[in-house]
Amino acid sequence: MKGMPGIIAVLLLVFLPGVEASAQYAQLSRKGTALYSDGTKLSPAQMQELFQSVEGVSCKDWQNASRGFNAGKGLLISFGALTGAGILTTGIGVAGVMMEGVAVGIGTAFFAPLAAVSGEQVDIGYKSKFAGVATAGVCMVGAGMLCMVTGTAVYCIYKKRLNTMTDACNSSCRETSLAFGPAQNGLGLTLSF
Repeated sequence: MKGMPGIIAVLLLVFLPGVEASAQYAQLSRKGTALYSDGTKLSPAQMQELFQSVEGVSCKDWQNASRGFNAGKGLLISFGALTGAGILTTGIGVAGVMMEGVAVGIGTAFFAPLAAVSGEQVDIGYKSKFAGVATAGVCMVGAGMLCMVTGTAVYCIYKKRLNTMTDACNSSCRETSLAFGPAQNGLGLTLSF
């Protein structure tokens, strides 16, 4: 019986130095929909474990906010491209209408005096073939801008949700360690946080 505390102490010295508290992460940062700890991207399993320790936030919440964030980003990119194409199309349409107008004006300036001398009636019927292109471009710009406003709203809402969840993780996560070994006055159990 007298040697029992010594045997227990030796066993504890052999087996417990490797015992640590469950994995905790240093300050987390977010890039897009991924979380990083000390510059290392957290795996899905690590994120699942992380969100189990955060009160009021689940991994499912993160996944839903990530989908919304990506949808908002996709709306911004796709409808930004539509707006750009609409601006280009409007420019082509307007340039075409102007060129047609100049051509009709020059033609009228040359042929109207000849028609007047010959006594024939001049028909200056001007129907632009580029007016439809300009109208389509304006419609594309309008639709693109409306959808970009929607995309911006969706993007901002879900970005804020991801930032809020990241802040919740950072406020609840503290780096902790539990170790058993030599201490100032002999052997001891040390909890650092």
